[in-house]
Amino acid sequence: MNTNQTKWLPLGICAVSLFSPSVLADIKTKIINGEEVTQGNWPFMVALVSKNMDAYKGHFCGASFIGDRYVLTAAHCIEAKSHEDVEVVIGVSDLSSPDTEKHRYAVEHIYAHESYSKEPVSNDIAIIELAQAPSESKVTLVDGYARGNLAVGQVLTVMGWGDQNPSEEEISQTSELHKVNVPLVDQDQCTQVPHDGYAEIGDDAFCAGYKEGGRDACSGDSGGPLLLPNNGKYEQLGIVSWGEGCAQPNAYGVYTNVSHFEDWIEQQTVGLNYRAKEVLGVRSLGLILHTFELTNNSDQEIEISKVSPSFVHNSPTINNMSASITNNNCQTLSVGESCEVSVSYDLDSVGMHEFGVQVHTNSLLATFTPRAYVLGANAAHQGVSDLVDFPNSGVYSTQRWTTTEASISSPVIEHDGSTALIVEGIPTGTVSMDLSVFAEEDHDILEIYINGFQVVQVPGEISGRVDLPMIRDADNSFMIMYKKGGLGAADNGKVTLENMTYTDELITNELNFTPAQEAEDSESSGGTIGWHWLLVLLGGLIAQKRSLNHKSDR
Repeated sequence: MNTNQTKWLPLGICAVSLFSPSVLADIKTKIINGEEVTQGNWPFMVALVSKNMDAYKGHFCGASFIGDRYVLTAAHCIEAKSHEDVEVVIGVSDLSSPDTEKHRYAVEHIYAHESYSKEPVSNDIAIIELAQAPSESKVTLVDGYARGNLAVGQVLTVMGWGDQNPSEEEISQTSELHKVNVPLVDQDQCTQVPHDGYAEIGDDAFCAGYKEGGRDACSGDSGGPLLLPNNGKYEQLGIVSWGEGCAQPNAYGVYTNVSHFEDWIEQQTVGLNYRAKEVLGVRSLGLILHTFELTNNSDQEIEISKVSPSFVHNSPTINNMSASITNNNCQTLSVGESCEVSVSYDLDSVGMHEFGVQVHTNSLLATFTPRAYVLGANAAHQGVSDLVDFPNSGVYSTQRWTTTEASISSPVIEHDGSTALIVEGIPTGTVSMDLSVFAEEDHDILEIYINGFQVVQVPGEISGRVDLPMIRDADNSFMIMYKKGGLGAADNGKVTLENMTYTDELITNELNFTPAQEAEDSESSGGTIGWHWLLVLLGGLIAQKRSLNHKSDR
């Protein structure tokens, strides 16, 4: 399953590039050489699924229910997701069962670890807060000392709905939950594995598995629990994170160390709720206003001692230091009470802007920083809007795109420059279009974003038909961005869009691409393929992040 979906956030913030360096780890999705579980034995087991998708088809990661309204998972599973994109299914072993809808819950907030890193992988942990408290049973987490007190070889249990075929060429999945036992590996032995990423493993992670391979988590199992038996019950010791392939010899599975994050988990589940990362979409240039909301769902009063604008440095986004607080009624938050902080920001240029507020409290959470991201752009001219002939609330561009009677093309841009076309306010369904890129492979790049999150990044020329899933209930969006390389890149590179169509049918939860020649034969062959497989077929421009397998992506 593919989890690479990010709302106008650039690669450096949270999106996952399909051709990022090998150190990005292949995210794992299924259990290798395990066994099917008995229904009802794992009531805390969670499937993360795409909004408006069937649970089995829409599943992309695992997780665990840890009580109250909170779910524990891996940061890489949700780094390119908004709360509007995800739902959870709790305590159901068969994702094709009609019972899944009775155990399906909406997501209210997502809190990824503020120091999460993809390269090298570290702090791969996140908390999902649900809109309501589930009735299912929770899993108990180990304490802060458990990992350090365990003997090498301790048998642990990992489970998920991920890939059951260790081959990179084939994927074998069922709707049934599977589990497998793997032994704990000595930490020094873990860091000496001769593959990228293992040497950088710190106290926040550990290895489990067999030196000879054969049993492991795999793609789609990411975010799921690694369990420690304790007096006839199970406690969660780890979170499925990454590994070199699936069940390969001399390449253990790597798990986030729950013991290491005992304090962080307690802070995130204290009950002070906020949007950690709000993507506002595209706005016309000028002064904009945004309101951050805080809610006290804890069992005690919370004092907010200070709120101030937050300025970021060394970020790929723009922060022109213009944010100012126009209203703040956050002082003392009683139980169940909410407050608001309103901020004005001068959106003075095209491009991605970031601003936020730093909040100081007397709660366990202490200090936290909600952030907002907004893309500055201009309304597209009428010729472009006329060719976007399906339901939308607005068409925008960062520069003026050109049109013919049937096509939209990017303008000529400077070296090291970029240009983007954005369509917002699209209902649930699928947008399709013919897309071609005339560019230099070593210099120019096409990026596609859905609901603000980057789903693909392609160098060089390409041509075919692309299907973009619009999975939210309303207000979906997509962006086509073309980036020109530095000196040496040709001046006439461009991207061209034709034959845009829309259907209210949600075909898939991931981007599909049919190469031009294949599209001509589609009436007889009838199939589309995922973009990532297209790139492999085109000569391995992108080789599937093979070196480090985040266990949610193949």
